[in-house]
Amino acid sequence: MRTTLTLLLAFLADAPALAQELGKPVRLEAAGKAIDTEIGHAYPYVYDFNKDGKRDLLVGQFGGGKLKIFLNLGTNAAPRFGEAAWLEAEGKVVTTPAG
Repeated sequence: MRTTLTLLLAFLADAPALAQELGKPVRLEAAGKAIDTEIGHAYPYVYDFNKDGKRDLLVGQFGGGKLKIFLNLGTNAAPRFGEAAWLEAEGKVVTTPAG
């Protein structure tokens, strides 16, 4: 069974992480579909991964420790995330240890 990912995100100006407040929960979509995790809990992180000035979305899932990246095709004020891709380094899918 897939767990629908509901995220608490606030796309705020670049303020220190401790000073940021969370916004109301929203259901995020990528490529027109709700963002889901395959197994377990989701751990979102927002950062400009491709250095284009727009905050992208990284979602880690508990099961398997795999990470998906969703590039922001919109703006920081109105993000629009593209298709998911597994986060890779040196041609291999990145995983994080669980437990």
